[in-house]
Amino acid sequence: MLTSPPTAMKNIPLDIVDISEINKPTALALLEAAKTQGFLFVKGHSFSKDELDTTFKLAESFFKLPYEYKSKHEIDEFNHGYTASGMETLDPGTSKKGDPKEAFNIGGFDFVSGETKKHLPDWFDQDPSRRRHISTLAKKMYATTLRLLKLLAIALEIEPEDSVDGSKWFESRYDASQESGSTLRFLHYPSPNDDSPEVKIRAGAHTDYGSMTLLFQQENQEGLEIYSPVTKKWEAVPYVGSDNEAEGAPIIVNIGDQLSFWTAGLLKSTIHRVKFPEGTRNKDRYSVVFFSHPNDATELCPVPSPIIRARNGRGPQKAGKVLTAREHLNHRLAVAYGKAVEST
Repeated sequence: MLTSPPTAMKNIPLDIVDISEINKPTALALLEAAKTQGFLFVKGHSFSKDELDTTFKLAESFFKLPYEYKSKHEIDEFNHGYTASGMETLDPGTSKKGDPKEAFNIGGFDFVSGETKKHLPDWFDQDPSRRRHISTLAKKMYATTLRLLKLLAIALEIEPEDSVDGSKWFESRYDASQESGSTLRFLHYPSPNDDSPEVKIRAGAHTDYGSMTLLFQQENQEGLEIYSPVTKKWEAVPYVGSDNEAEGAPIIVNIGDQLSFWTAGLLKSTIHRVKFPEGTRNKDRYSVVFFSHPNDATELCPVPSPIIRARNGRGPQKAGKVLTAREHLNHRLAVAYGKAVEST
């Protein structure tokens, strides 16, 4: 259910929703946040502080490897692998040099086992705990996404389909063993070496491509800004700590394009960017992101909900045909990397 930020943190532009229980009040609180800002904080999740600390240490250790090694595992046409600084351009309209960040994407997950079907650099096998951690993390991120989608299905009053409970509508399109664009991403934003406006923008303004994104960030490494549909201006999203010593900090959750299409625009795929705030020179920023996508062949037509039906949406189309999740992802990747991306 919806909770208020502490008195000392009233400048938080996002709602905080406790998802520890699946019930109608929680579902409605989640829906309200998703349709107004498109971004929210989620607590009551299953990630411990120690688990998230280990994740960030793993990401930092990988990015400290020599560029010559990382570049041998360059990102492929399936959005899996290493992206060097300047390779990705999230806002082609304003950036000609590419975003000054590096990333490592892990895709091709079988969320039953947590194992990826794609090749990982042998660095992940030099210490077996690294690969085990990735598998556990991926399964928990997948499960957290399904929990959030179940709550949204309840709030949207999705109708039964082929004898399937409406609350499982999204889950039925998230077969854990089938191909999807779901991706675990480690990000490293090196500290800016000057104060020019171009350098301060570390990831250009964009919306996310999938259905839902989970973002994990660290204290004193802020930078996320959303273009708020409410205030119509850029709003900085602060770090919010946990009120439970053992639980990790609240996760930032945002709606992506696919879920916005599914709901005929009711849920907001909000524009956001990463901009180094004042006073952060000589300090790197790391974040961990899970981009959640339904199975590749899933059509992005509106969900069977009386709330959505009233909006008369029909989903994205090309040549009179509703796009699939993979087709939309491929289009967005082609723009971001300035090249064609093939279908799986």
